[in-house]
Amino acid sequence: MNLLGIVKYIVGLGANVFLPVIMFLLGLIFGLKPGKALRAGLTLGVAFTAINLFISQLLVGQIAPAAQAMINRTGLKLTAMDIGWPAASTISWAWPYAASMFLVQILLNLLLLWVGFTKTLNVDLWNVWQKVFAGAIIYGITGNLLWSYVLAVAIIIIELKLGDLTAKRVQEVSGVPGISVPHACATWLVMVTPVAYLLDKVPGLNKLKADPAAIQKKFGFLGENLIIGLIMGLLIGGLAGYSFDNILKLGVATATVMVMLPRIVGIFMEALMPISEAASDFMKSRYPGREFYIGLDWPILAGHPTTITSAILLIPVLVLLSVILPGNTTLPFGDLGNFGCLMAPVVAITSGDLIKTLIIGVFVLAISLWGASAVAPSFTMLAKEAGVQIPENVSQITWLKTSPIIWGAVEMAKKNIGVVVIIVVLAIISFYLLKKYYSGENIKSESTKV
Repeated sequence: MNLLGIVKYIVGLGANVFLPVIMFLLGLIFGLKPGKALRAGLTLGVAFTAINLFISQLLVGQIAPAAQAMINRTGLKLTAMDIGWPAASTISWAWPYAASMFLVQILLNLLLLWVGFTKTLNVDLWNVWQKVFAGAIIYGITGNLLWSYVLAVAIIIIELKLGDLTAKRVQEVSGVPGISVPHACATWLVMVTPVAYLLDKVPGLNKLKADPAAIQKKFGFLGENLIIGLIMGLLIGGLAGYSFDNILKLGVATATVMVMLPRIVGIFMEALMPISEAASDFMKSRYPGREFYIGLDWPILAGHPTTITSAILLIPVLVLLSVILPGNTTLPFGDLGNFGCLMAPVVAITSGDLIKTLIIGVFVLAISLWGASAVAPSFTMLAKEAGVQIPENVSQITWLKTSPIIWGAVEMAKKNIGVVVIIVVLAIISFYLLKKYYSGENIKSESTKV
């Protein structure tokens, strides 16, 4: 079996197996006894399995079909169909140079940690496939392998810095100490942080407190996660044209998601505390006075009610945007009911405020549609080279959650400099705002201070 075959086998195990192995090995490196390291890694696997089970069985399995039924009722005819992340990742791994991205991410992360450029040790290696996706797309356009690696390196650096800058907010919102989320979904912040800043300056809105606790206090039992989930499920089912009994079933399923996801966060804390403490002792002896974070996948924020609530409420908005957005060719489909990860970083910088998250979410979805439309031609070519059959009545396929960084790189390769300039300017402004106003230095979180 060659290197790529080994990588595909490991990745095929899924994050629920892959991540516990990584955490077990980290625990041993940081000095935990084998039994304790195994328990911590396995407990983390249980937490991710539980959250992913709810997301796949309820959000993707039941809410997504309802969302797709809404699309069918609109009769939308767009040329590029979103195939969702599972298919996008499978196609990405078919790129001949895919396996090398593991080495690039690991070595670069360790180097940047060593020189003090980042505080985040990203253990979410399973999502390295998104750098593979980026590299494959640019290689397909330019035929230049060097540019593929340059883009991958840029994405890794940006993710780590975003993980650093949002770590305190992530810890505040998730309730889990010593972590960050250096995920590709955080890269939308490089374009939407100015929107968050402007909302914080709007009179009235900047004083409005719309986090789950405030909503429940104001509306009583109607503000409980249980009831909010039921209402959202009934609404989506109605818009999808479901029968009365299926509307009720969807309502109960959505209520289940809203109630159970926040409770799973406690399992994450149980898993991460021993490793966090061991890592603190390990780093204290080698790098006195330094602070660092363990970088995790976005589901660590899926337990916050605002993450799932906003993702569900924005489904009809995504459908509407796909119709009215100038330049959009993307038909939302595969990830139509599964874009909670796009909301998770927004929830962090709004401290869980639902109203602000929903407003910023509209901009996030618009950027996603434009980015997906831009990469559709090259992604379709990549899929055909991998032997993937394109669905009938669809001329192109794409991936809805194509990040702004990849979108910008594609536009640069196509010499659409105007779009590139806009993305770069927004990114510079966003990093300034994140560092000055959203890094959460005033938040008394339990980060791993060594």
